[in-house]
Amino acid sequence: MILVAVLATVVVSLIMREWEVGILFSKPLWWIGLGLYASGVLLRYWGILHLKEQFTRDVSVKEGDRLVSSGPYRKLRHPLYTGLFFIIVGFCLGVGNLWTTFICGGIVAFALLHRIRIEEAMLIQTHGDRYEKWSRSRYRLIPFVY
Repeated sequence: MILVAVLATVVVSLIMREWEVGILFSKPLWWIGLGLYASGVLLRYWGILHLKEQFTRDVSVKEGDRLVSSGPYRKLRHPLYTGLFFIIVGFCLGVGNLWTTFICGGIVAFALLHRIRIEEAMLIQTHGDRYEKWSRSRYRLIPFVY
């Protein structure tokens, strides 16, 4: 579902740019978009480095997996998803289309929140009280907000 949402974002962004629907190209938006995109890539990479061999594309917990509390996991439960959201919003802003930014940002947010619900239910089932205690001291996606 996330991959479909990401691909839809790219296609919709490029189509709307080509049709010049909602275009609001400006250098500041482009720079903000580039900054968000780069921040998202770096955040995802940083998170993957701290997950090490526990990183998978699928929602799964293997025997011996532990709760990671280093790197971006000190403050966030799902930094890879935060990074992906930043990448998508940054890409859309860089294309210069605010409509696409809101529409595609919403689509990707919906897909990510759906996956987070599945992932957190699995982590509660696997780690129980340890996960619940761990999660209480971290934001889900955005520091100081959510």
